[in-house]
Amino acid sequence: MIDYAYTSYGKTDPGLVRAHNEDSMLVNETAGLWLVFDGMGGHENGALASQTAASAFDPFEVPPDFETAVTAVANRIHNVNGVLKQAAEKQDISKMGTTAVGLLLRDRRFAAVWVGDSRAYIFRSGGLFQLTVDHTHVQDLLDEGILSAADAKDHPMSHVLTRALGVEPEVQVDIVHDEAEPNDRFLLCSDGLSGPVPEDEIRQIMTLPDPQQAVDELIARAHANGAPDNVTAIVVEIGQIDP
Repeated sequence: MIDYAYTSYGKTDPGLVRAHNEDSMLVNETAGLWLVFDGMGGHENGALASQTAASAFDPFEVPPDFETAVTAVANRIHNVNGVLKQAAEKQDISKMGTTAVGLLLRDRRFAAVWVGDSRAYIFRSGGLFQLTVDHTHVQDLLDEGILSAADAKDHPMSHVLTRALGVEPEVQVDIVHDEAEPNDRFLLCSDGLSGPVPEDEIRQIMTLPDPQQAVDELIARAHANGAPDNVTAIVVEIGQIDP
């Protein structure tokens, strides 16, 4: 049983430079599941990859138990990876893939699951905290101490992924989970938002009264900063939790 009261809103936008939107998303409040996918491989291949991934979760029956539900979501992401890999091989497409980031709410707990550099954040008690760790070459260099945060910010290889769906026969899905609290807000986004909009601006926008206002302002801020990529954002707000 889901014992959260929550509201959510999501929106995807092509941005100001690209003619096509390769992002896709899924908002399923009934199941307590939200997902963002950022396609790659050119506008047709990228859009196909992200749309295929989103369609794999619609419909999708999420088990009521939290641990079982997390496993089910991760398994479905693994299945999507295989489907995309086979499709690329069948059509002789060398580049077709997508990132994935999802939020699952169950039993007063949350889980973020991801592959790639689409991100999940939690906004709690006025602070914004990144739940995910980018699967990128630059993040690896940061982790190894080869790059500083300042050097990594505008690094020319910042968008080179080390992990994505549809690229390799097998993929590792990362998961973090914790207890949820009333008034928590979560943000799922593609790098078209997290790239041009600094985290201090994201934190400020997450204070707006409701998820739709926050999402609209986040996308507007990405536009104000050039929006060189497709922009997708989902904000989920937890209300009071039934005793």
